[in-house]
Amino acid sequence: MRKLALYISSLITLFLIYSFVIFLKKIHYNQVNFNHNTDGIAVLTGGKGRINLGLELFNKNKNLRLIISGVDKKVSDKSILPNDIKNKSNITIDKESESTYQNAKIINAWASKYKLQNITIITSYYHMPRSMMLTQLLTPNINFYAYPVEKKVSNKTSFRVNILYYFFLTEEYIKYLVSHFIILVK
Repeated sequence: MRKLALYISSLITLFLIYSFVIFLKKIHYNQVNFNHNTDGIAVLTGGKGRINLGLELFNKNKNLRLIISGVDKKVSDKSILPNDIKNKSNITIDKESESTYQNAKIINAWASKYKLQNITIITSYYHMPRSMMLTQLLTPNINFYAYPVEKKVSNKTSFRVNILYYFFLTEEYIKYLVSHFIILVK
């Protein structure tokens, strides 16, 4: 019985290590280009540069819809949107979502409301696998395109910083696994 438990725990450990390596490969994006078939941009808040990147792409491409999902209820719309932004009527600010799963549900409803077929997702590179998985599973009839906020790379990282970075990625990986489980249960 002890050998069986050791065997099973070894298999689980190997699976987790293997799937973590696969996850790490998913967060590397090389030369991401904006897909000009996009008719909507969905920004998932929570990290630096996400909203600015979404607004920048929105301003450069006419006739798009934009949703900024997961904005804190205390944040005013005026503090998010610059005064000179055009087509404010094409922008939706979601203050209900408090998780990536809720973001995906809100994006689904928003896409249906405006009959969108091609949506660019903007979030941080490490958050993109989970965001894409959830939006694609909840809205399989729409094309989603990843457009991650670029990772700032520094050549002067210490061993401690690298360890903390991999702990951070491990946390994101666990959330990714939990999201798979949530989808299976629902």
